[in-house]
Amino acid sequence: MATKYLVIQGTANSSEEAITLCGEALHKAGVVGEDFGKACVEREKDYPTGLPTEIPTAIPHAKVFGIKENAICLLKLESPVVFRRLDDDTEQVETDLIFNLAIKDPNEHLQVLQRMMEFLNNKEVLLKCKELSNEETVAYLTEQLG
Repeated sequence: MATKYLVIQGTANSSEEAITLCGEALHKAGVVGEDFGKACVEREKDYPTGLPTEIPTAIPHAKVFGIKENAICLLKLESPVVFRRLDDDTEQVETDLIFNLAIKDPNEHLQVLQRMMEFLNNKEVLLKCKELSNEETVAYLTEQLG
């Protein structure tokens, strides 16, 4: 199943606000139910998703009903927010790139996460995501991630 990419820009004072912005954008695009963002915020409390990659990122997600099609919303923040780390929740990362994953099929979820991890470990790719316009970033993500 093809993945739909959304790229938005914004400001947030916390990881919760950042995740909520993504959830709202995905809901407005008609790919998730209105509770998706809330579910991602709740999941983040127990299972943090901050990644200490060369350019720190976060990949909030939730396996919930109401996902109509696979989608990833990239939020480019004007200034970074703090996420607790995926690998050590006592540590934190500051990031201005949040990739909110909405994957419909639980079996596909792991594959998408693995592809994302490779992608997010590539500094050049992330720098390009920051430089490109939102429309160009959508095309770039589609090309890079399929």
